[in-house]
Amino acid sequence: MDLETKLSIPPQVMSRLVGDETVLLDLASGVYFGLDGVGKRIWESVADGNNLGAAVEVIVAEYKVEETQAQADVIAFANQLIERGLFVV
Repeated sequence: MDLETKLSIPPQVMSRLVGDETVLLDLASGVYFGLDGVGKRIWESVADGNNLGAAVEVIVAEYKVEETQAQADVIAFANQLIERGLFVV
C-alpha cells in the first residue's frame, strides 16, 4: 500500500458523527469503534473518495506535523482498519 492507494468502506460498516467523535459499527461483527482527532479526519478523507496522499495533506495542514510522520501514521492507521475489516483495498 502506498499514498496513491484508494480505500473504500465496506457496505457492512456504518459510521455516524456523535459529538466530536465518529462512531463506526461493523454490522457483520457487531463491534463498535470510535474515532476522534486524526483518525476521524483520515476516515472522512477516505469516505470522500480520496487516496491516502490526500489524507496526509489534510493531516499535515490541520495538525502541523511533518509530512514524513503523517505519511507513516496514515498508512499505519489504514492498515489497522484494513485488519479490522473497516477499510478494503
